[in-house]
Amino acid sequence: MTLCRAAVCAIVVSVSGGCAFQGLNSLPLPGTVGRDAGAVTYIVEIANVGTLEPNSPVLISDVTVGSVDKLDVDNWHATVEVSVEPDVVVPENAVATIGQTSLLGSMHLALNPPLGEPPRGRLAPNATLPLNKSSTFPSTERTLSSLSTIVNGGGLGQLSDIIDESSAALSGREEQVRNLLTRLDEIAGVLADQREDVVVTLEELNDLSGTLSQSSDVIDAAIRKIPAALDVLVRERPRITAALDRLRTFSDTATGVINDTQDDLIRNLQNLEPVLHSVADLGPDLATVLAYLTTFPFTQNVIDRGMKGDFMNLFVTLDLTYPRIKRTLALGTRFAEPHARLVPAPGDPWFENYTYDPLGSTVIPPAPATSPTPSTQPDPGAEPPPGLSGPILPIAPPTQWRSDNGAAPQGQIFAGPYPGAR
Repeated sequence: MTLCRAAVCAIVVSVSGGCAFQGLNSLPLPGTVGRDAGAVTYIVEIANVGTLEPNSPVLISDVTVGSVDKLDVDNWHATVEVSVEPDVVVPENAVATIGQTSLLGSMHLALNPPLGEPPRGRLAPNATLPLNKSSTFPSTERTLSSLSTIVNGGGLGQLSDIIDESSAALSGREEQVRNLLTRLDEIAGVLADQREDVVVTLEELNDLSGTLSQSSDVIDAAIRKIPAALDVLVRERPRITAALDRLRTFSDTATGVINDTQDDLIRNLQNLEPVLHSVADLGPDLATVLAYLTTFPFTQNVIDRGMKGDFMNLFVTLDLTYPRIKRTLALGTRFAEPHARLVPAPGDPWFENYTYDPLGSTVIPPAPATSPTPSTQPDPGAEPPPGLSGPILPIAPPTQWRSDNGAAPQGQIFAGPYPGAR
């Protein structure tokens, strides 16, 4: 009898030394889903399993499709082996989440696609979901603990005071607050429409910041020199003030002069308009003249056709003496003839009288002789027409610009008339 007891004890010790018993949850419980023959196994790596136990349900879209087979620890994180019914399709993009099934503390493991994504494909059997595809929801204990912190030491008791103060601040200003919210909504819309411009502006500010960062030594030197420059400005402050005061006086004087001469200035500008139009009309010729000045006294045609080398010799005798200028360039002007009369332009006083001067009037030649028409026969006994002995004037000489004796004045003729002239 003693020998049998010793043998039984030895067998029990050897069996207990070769395996360990972790409670009833380590054994498949009756009615557990996913423990039938042909069940598919998956491995889930997760950082925190909470109170998850073997035989906990595995859910897909809130439907139990399997159970947790066993839990283990590998490299400071938990590995959960789950068994799923063979006809269940686990999405290829599934993520594992551990949550609390009820307030009593039971946990479950869910295999669902990410929020907002549809299921895609099928996860291969014996596949492993890594740590970046698993998470754990806060437990009831942790949620209540955080809520206790807020209630006891988080200032929740001051919420009533905040609400009362906000109500007092907004009371009677509902319309202004409504308008403010409307304007804020419009501003948000404008910013949303200008999102690309805002991004570009921020990128340019980033580039500017980088440029300033690279020029930090220059900026530091400039900042060090600014105080000395400010000291110079402080010392020169009286002179700067005096200069600005004199500039103010000059500005007042210039303003008065412009106001007093405004009408004359406008009239001069209006009178200058025909001259500017004439200069504008001479635009193409003016460009040609300016081009000719660079090659004076040769034209570009002479340079292109006559100069076959890089240079040309020119010997010029230039006489700019007063007698020579009077006899050449100034001939016919008052510079050469001080008492010469000015030739009036059309529209000037005495222009018509000057035109009827025999020395300045245009002579109209007689009309060419024409043969008589067949219907009109010349009269053999008629007297011949008188011959032309002088210029034929187009119209009769006017009398409004003549003097009483019928002769034009011999004095100097100026362009005008001028205001106040008699």
